Amino acid sequence: MVRTVGMTWILVTALVVCTGVGVYYLDLMKAAVTPNPIPRTAQSISRGRQLFQHYCEACHGAEGRGDGPAAAALAQRPEDLTSIAPPPYFPDGVVAYRIANGGEVMPAWKTVLSAGNIWDLINFIRSLHR
Repeated sequence: MVRTVGMTWILVTALVVCTGVGVYYLDLMKAAVTPNPIPRTAQSISRGRQLFQHYCEACHGAEGRGDGPAAAALAQRPEDLTSIAPPPYFPDGVVAYRIANGGEVMPAWKTVLSAGNIWDLINFIRSLHR
């Protein structure tokens, strides 16, 4: 009987932990399967370039390599956006999630940029891939 009660508590604890992790990462999991709804056209890339120059270049640098003028003052160097793996390895939806919600040193942009702006930015960032 004691063994059954102990096993029940272990299973309940595991279930609660797994549910908590799933809820915490639900938006990120949804983002992983969200395709970019804006085609990667010259117009979208141009809009993304303008947004990048205005909002991102100070940290990520003109070519997106994480070497912008503000990067030296940061605790962690910004991502080299030219080396982000293409989908399906690193989906566009995950990039959009990161732009919208920020990261360790990157601010969240969801209150500043529209969803369309974020997808245009992704199209520009993908054009930087080397």
